[in-house]
Amino acid sequence: MSQNIAFSAFGQSPTKKQVLIQVNAQGNVLTASSGGVGNSWFVNEMTGSDNNPGTAALPFATLTKAQSSAVANNGDVVYLYGTSHQTVTLTWAKNGVSLVGIQNPSNNDRSRISTAYALTQSQTTALTPLVNVTAQGCSFTNIGAFSGFSLTPPIAPVCWAEAGGRNTYTNCDFFGGGDAASAVEAGMRSLTIGGAVGENRFVGCTIGLDTITRATNANASLEFLANAESPRNIFRQCIFQALSTLAGNVHVLVSVAGIDRYALFSDCAFINAIQTGGSAMGAAFAVTGTAGLVLLQECASVGATVYATGGPIYVQGSVPTGVSSGLAVTAT
Repeated sequence: MSQNIAFSAFGQSPTKKQVLIQVNAQGNVLTASSGGVGNSWFVNEMTGSDNNPGTAALPFATLTKAQSSAVANNGDVVYLYGTSHQTVTLTWAKNGVSLVGIQNPSNNDRSRISTAYALTQSQTTALTPLVNVTAQGCSFTNIGAFSGFSLTPPIAPVCWAEAGGRNTYTNCDFFGGGDAASAVEAGMRSLTIGGAVGENRFVGCTIGLDTITRATNANASLEFLANAESPRNIFRQCIFQALSTLAGNVHVLVSVAGIDRYALFSDCAFINAIQTGGSAMGAAFAVTGTAGLVLLQECASVGATVYATGGPIYVQGSVPTGVSSGLAVTAT
């Protein structure tokens, strides 16, 4: 049975030190006592201090402090309330340490990691990626990441880099290109996947923004990085969104040797919210060089002419051009 514990005001009232938060299939946060599973660390930028012990009553102020305090491979969980504003890259480097947002799990009200306000030019240039996950065996739940706020664009503005492998993301947002300047940069990415371990799972996540126009230079919401050969990444019930007026933009870019084995997209939507007078994407996917298989299972694409113009991409279900449907067929 779930119970309601008010975490929305860390530091205002004492609660149990050990808390485990679970999320059901609908994305609702369920709470129960942990029963001795690892340590619980709490972060609230507004009420906390890094001199605190990181409890629910006395939370830390930064995720950096919580990450450094957590114990790898111990089942530790970091709980975030509100927004954590970053002036430097947040590196998530300890295996088995999970991050859970304690807020409404709706698309735009999740606990959030964001670029800070009023960054200097050197800070802006260095703040890519915003989050860099190098650990394995972590779970990220009900977390949003936003890179933007009218910053002078860095060289390659990446919101979230998944470089560890065997991690799970549930009900997470990856919003890169959150201002007009960085949204048109060729290196802009909301999410990148690298590292040879792969085997990440994304469930109910949103990748990309549809509030800032992407034009001028072709870019992508998600990139499988070149020569990473990342195997067996799975996306289920995810939304890839964009507001693109440039035909060369894509939702997903598979760079040379970016994947190994396969990448599976199941029940996902690829939406380019073109406005009146806008232009469609030429393709939702772009594959450069050879790669493993990309399988689209019961997906939908709107605002792109085709799923792809080439590459080992297969579709189970309807194809936008109406060429065929049913069994898995080539996307082109």
